[in-house]
Amino acid sequence: MSERELPPEGAKGTYALFFRLEERLTLEAGRFGRVTLPAGWLVYVGSALGPGGLRSRLRRHLAQDKRVHWHIDALTRVHRPDDWLAQAAGRRHECDWAGLLAGHPRASIPVPGFGSSDCRRGCPAHLIAFPPDVDPRALLRPSARS
Repeated sequence: MSERELPPEGAKGTYALFFRLEERLTLEAGRFGRVTLPAGWLVYVGSALGPGGLRSRLRRHLAQDKRVHWHIDALTRVHRPDDWLAQAAGRRHECDWAGLLAGHPRASIPVPGFGSSDCRRGCPAHLIAFPPDVDPRALLRPSARS
């Protein structure tokens, strides 16, 4: 992952974490128990609307030495995100992004409910998988600019 500047202090909004797995990865994921994630790309989408905002949330997700608090922590403790994208906005766009990604014909949901326990729209998950030859960053970037 290229080290680049994090969003400004206090900026709130939505973010995506991109993981490139060279092989399947099995891990313990809280209430989901032992899960196996497929090789290829994984994208996790979330929102950071609290006092720390995007900068604080991304710093947490980029650190591997931490307590497991959210579902995604089980993954970020063993595999640091390869890339990330953030959009400052005053409201949640994570369901919009999850829907856009999950709607791709080659997308799959590796763990139903992962990352979406507080979802108000009923998203199947906020973790979406893609085969190695589909780079999901290209799918999301136009949406993040709008």
